[in-house]
Amino acid sequence: MKDIGEILEYIEDNGVKFVKLSFCDILGRHKNVSVNASHFGEAADGFAIDPLPFGRDCGDLILVPRPETFTPMPWRPSAGAVVSVMCRVLRADGKPFACDCGKILEEADADFTRATGCTVRLMTESEFYIFRLDENGDPTLVPVDSAGYLDAAPLDRCENLRRDIVFNLETMGMQPLSSHHEKGRGQNAVIFRACEPYMSAVNTVLFRSAVRNIAYSNGLYASFAPCPTDGGIGSNFRVVAGISRSGRPVSKEEAEAFARGITSHMHETAAFANPVGNSYDRLALPTAPCGNGIDGRRNAVRVQEDGKVEIMYADTACNPFTTLALMLAAGAEGMKNDKLPEPQPMPASLGAALDIAENSAFVRRSLPKEYLEQYFAYKRRLAARTGREDVIAAGY
Repeated sequence: MKDIGEILEYIEDNGVKFVKLSFCDILGRHKNVSVNASHFGEAADGFAIDPLPFGRDCGDLILVPRPETFTPMPWRPSAGAVVSVMCRVLRADGKPFACDCGKILEEADADFTRATGCTVRLMTESEFYIFRLDENGDPTLVPVDSAGYLDAAPLDRCENLRRDIVFNLETMGMQPLSSHHEKGRGQNAVIFRACEPYMSAVNTVLFRSAVRNIAYSNGLYASFAPCPTDGGIGSNFRVVAGISRSGRPVSKEEAEAFARGITSHMHETAAFANPVGNSYDRLALPTAPCGNGIDGRRNAVRVQEDGKVEIMYADTACNPFTTLALMLAAGAEGMKNDKLPEPQPMPASLGAALDIAENSAFVRRSLPKEYLEQYFAYKRRLAARTGREDVIAAGY
């Protein structure tokens, strides 16, 4: 949608009853408030919310819809249709709010272009597990099948579910490129076409929400926990960056410089790209793509033959907005600076990752001070929680 007027026309023409005003908190968790469609015109000028998702001391906040993110929610009943629109988060006086994750990524994207003269498009792949529910309808950690990488039905019992997910995503206006069964039992993946960074992050958040809802409607539970099963395969948040200047791909040397920038700051950004205790169960796996050239493991960042940069160290619990913002900042530094910090091993725990991030000059110049204060305070309270049940209970 181009503007609020087009959304109002859609509401009228399609019998929409509710509009979900959506946003993400500091952790990248999808939040929303439903407004009656008949009152959306008023809400579009600014809808007040409690600052609780960002911290009690943030002051009054308002949501302002972004028409370009408008999407139907096709898994909901057609009678009394529901749609969603992502929102800017502003202060009550209309000024920008530093903890608005969408704003953080958009500014990082603009900074990347100013620093390098390049634009970037990001293709993302999110892996997830499908588990059974117990007799009370509560999540379990029992995978729905025993299939492996690229297995087909009937061994792959998720084929119909993935098809349902892809159909719904297309109806939402997203562009899934492919889907398949992954290596773990009950593990799946959906790959999206490349788009500009902000919409890539929006698609990731809406994708996670759609998968959870569609799985639940099929009597199953979808988990984006980084390593939900003991000794199992971890779930990656894979990013492929295509960098161009004046509409043409950059040279392989420039792509390699972008990759070096990310590798040199990878350990400093782990607290954001690998944000829960369970993330470090994944990073400890010998199969985890988190190597940086100094520990002999599969490299987390590599330049493909076509010059695109594949980044594999982030996991599916991450906030895609801030994670992508940090990747762009690190990549820009690599392209502009020949003297980069030497790569360091990834931290072994969330507590260690937070220590590194809090003392990182790179992190502090890449993310707003107010955001970091709220994020670190929240994460310190959770750093000791490492169990798989904790990440399931937290909605990952």
